[in-house]
Amino acid sequence: MYASLSDGMSSATGDSRGHNSISESVRVEHGVGGPSPSRAVVEAVAGAAGVEPVNLADEAGIVLYDHVDLDALDALVGSRPGSDIDVSLSVAGYEVTVDATAVVAERAR
Repeated sequence: MYASLSDGMSSATGDSRGHNSISESVRVEHGVGGPSPSRAVVEAVAGAAGVEPVNLADEAGIVLYDHVDLDALDALVGSRPGSDIDVSLSVAGYEVTVDATAVVAERAR
């Protein structure tokens, strides 16, 4: 699941019409016992967009493979646990930062 940086709770909440609210920034930890770095990117961007990860392409129109090679990201970040790696990218109007332990996604300003 994803968490809002401001309150540690789920960043996307449904309203009475089934729409999700959009968080300012979403942090998803990855690595041992958690998702891969690429899965954390999917969850963080989806959380920032206010959609479930499986609906990212259909509801938000975001196809991550159009923006980043997720397999290469896993190889780069996942092969260096505990390192001082920091990858930043722009994905369909969101700024995404990936470090050795977490992904943070937020709407670009």
